Amino acid sequence: MKLPPNEKYFLILWIMANAVGWILGVIVALMLAALQETIHLGNAVYIGLGMGWTVGLAQWLVARKWFGATIRWMWAPALGMTTSFLFADLLRLDQSVAALPLFAAIGGLLTGLLQKDLPRSRSSLARRWAIVSAVAWMCPALLVAVLLVPGHPRTLLESVRNLGSIASGGVVLGIITGVSLVSFVHAESTVSQ
Repeated sequence: MKLPPNEKYFLILWIMANAVGWILGVIVALMLAALQETIHLGNAVYIGLGMGWTVGLAQWLVARKWFGATIRWMWAPALGMTTSFLFADLLRLDQSVAALPLFAAIGGLLTGLLQKDLPRSRSSLARRWAIVSAVAWMCPALLVAVLLVPGHPRTLLESVRNLGSIASGGVVLGIITGVSLVSFVHAESTVSQ
């Protein structure tokens, strides 16, 4: 599918926004985890809140200009991801790296359900957005679960592997969601011609 210049520009901006939001999310999640000593709420909720809010903010900054997303777009990932990870904390579920993709998929599904009406204004295909969102959020978590070396890395290669698996999450999320948004709009314009 050859994209018009404005859709290419959107896709590049979208992927960059997700990448920056993801990196900031890691930082915010670590900062929030420092509060764990005083609040004793659990560890996972900070991942959901930090990642959901920063990625949601970054996406919204692009989405509001491209398809008129409201501020609800920003808060949907914050609520969806936080709810999923809070649930894991409250029920004291397995919070190993292996369980991370499940919590991310549930959070992505909740996020997509909260956002599903927003892209619909541009495309009737956007009702699939909840599934796209679940898969898109699960994939970076799956990447971390597969590539992350548990414990302290012993070699430079293990350190690079850990850093790369965590840092590339936003790019993966951005590609999946961005390509889906563009294809929704592209399919809609093809149908209307």
